Amino acid sequence: MLVAKHKRKENIAEYILYLYQIEDLIRAFGLDTNAINENLVARYNVEGETAKEISEWYRNLVVMLEKEGKQEKGHLQFLINQVNDLNEFHLRLMQTQAAPMYAPVFQAVAGLVNELRQKNPAAESDVQVAIDGIYGYLLLKIQNKNITPETEDAVKRMSQWLSQLSKLFKDFEAGDLEM
Repeated sequence: MLVAKHKRKENIAEYILYLYQIEDLIRAFGLDTNAINENLVARYNVEGETAKEISEWYRNLVVMLEKEGKQEKGHLQFLINQVNDLNEFHLRLMQTQAAPMYAPVFQAVAGLVNELRQKNPAAESDVQVAIDGIYGYLLLKIQNKNITPETEDAVKRMSQWLSQLSKLFKDFEAGDLEM
């Protein structure tokens, strides 16, 4: 919860990726709130009200996963909405001159995004393709799988694009960028 709040303020793409990981961690603990409290909440090394808030945050995520039928796979609707909002923002940036330096940044990775879309036809947007690709890469790293230099480079380039997009999104939400 503490990390998620910070990431949401600073970088929406990192926030989404972080919550994808949290969804998977919750599933790894079988949606068992006791196991989550023992293995995740306890690691925050906080007490009292803060520990209670963190535990409640995880419990709410468990409830949402259950209510949405996403106990085994898939992403929570609020995360899907975040991805969609970020993609809509991306499309608006491409159509306007609100941030003239943005279009060239995206154009530099557009071919890569289109190539990844062929491997992930279920992805509904450029942003979803990139986030899914980066999350897949992170899962491969966690599993100590071999990753080609081409994949490393592709992830780096997509990460730079999403970082730029997230910065502009933060500026927009703060009122520092007008569309």
